[in-house]
Amino acid sequence: MEERKELFNPHQLTSARISRGMTMKELSEKSEISRQMISNYESGKTTPKAENLLRIINVLGFPRSFFVAEMPELHSGATFFRSQTAATKKARDMQKEKLKYTFEVYKKLATYVNFPATNLPVLIEKDIHDITEEDIIQKAFELRSIWGIDPVSPIKNLISTAEKNGIVIAEANMSDGALDAVSRWIIDRPFIILTDNNESSVRRRFNVAHEIGHILLHNSVESVHDYSSKELKNIIERQANSFASHFLLPSGAFEESLLSTSLEYYKDLKKYWKVSIQAMVFKTHSLGLISDDQSLYLNKKISWNKWRTKEPYDDLIPVEKPSLMDTVYKMIVENNVVYPNELNNSFRLPKDELEKIISKSIFDIKSTEKTTPILRLVKQ
Repeated sequence: MEERKELFNPHQLTSARISRGMTMKELSEKSEISRQMISNYESGKTTPKAENLLRIINVLGFPRSFFVAEMPELHSGATFFRSQTAATKKARDMQKEKLKYTFEVYKKLATYVNFPATNLPVLIEKDIHDITEEDIIQKAFELRSIWGIDPVSPIKNLISTAEKNGIVIAEANMSDGALDAVSRWIIDRPFIILTDNNESSVRRRFNVAHEIGHILLHNSVESVHDYSSKELKNIIERQANSFASHFLLPSGAFEESLLSTSLEYYKDLKKYWKVSIQAMVFKTHSLGLISDDQSLYLNKKISWNKWRTKEPYDDLIPVEKPSLMDTVYKMIVENNVVYPNELNNSFRLPKDELEKIISKSIFDIKSTEKTTPILRLVKQ
């Protein structure tokens, strides 16, 4: 009788290794398997025997079921990275894999629950060189209007508002000081993945607004690799930053609130607008309310106060967290549609990845009796 061959998807090994930030050499050394053999496994020339696969599983921490799964690559559409020019290729590649895992979790949950419909203004389809400041201001205004945000008030909880309007947001199980976030359209829905950098609330809010800017402004971009690093930094990134500024700080309302340009007053404004002092100084200068010399003076004082990385009130303003995936997950298991263990195993992902994409609490939920309704999520 012919021996049954163990199923193995070589692309999944590459994916798991990259998501852990490892080179083939590093995986080879940690698993005590030759680099050539690792290369053969990833190219599909050789299928690892049980002993070597177990070594790989122990090093990477992925379940055995992951290595037989089929997870299609995200081919169409551009992926945008916050801090594009500073981030290393290794960090960007890690985030791409984690974006793919988030999409797979979303697909599984969406078989049971209807996520909120995507509610966005018409996307800009212009070449990046043709997008004007007026275009950006208009999109920021339209988005506030469509999302029911007062045109002259601060946004209370940006992440929650974005999730209620169909943007899937998750945290990634990685940290990298040069890479804050990644975003892209996948099929008919935008996704934003936030790097776990322990950033302040104001930085995270600006990061999310920046990524929403990419989603609305840069739909015509097929690949960021079609542009030079100068175009990425000075056009694409600048446009997303400009959108974030107009969206979080509507010019007229911000100007009305600016009764002084002292750093002490900016500290008070930060608590109101939930935007960094540095971003507000930049906005003030861009509106022509202070001169170049005044802007330079304020920025020198910010540096002298050592506020570049940590500002006043960073510890007081609560950091916003994604909650939509967790809400959907709990709807499924608490209504006994699927047992928690069954659902967790169906993702075929490591515990540490699922705890970031969904929530740490998913491994504590118990269920009793299973029924088979299809749930519909209307509002979060």
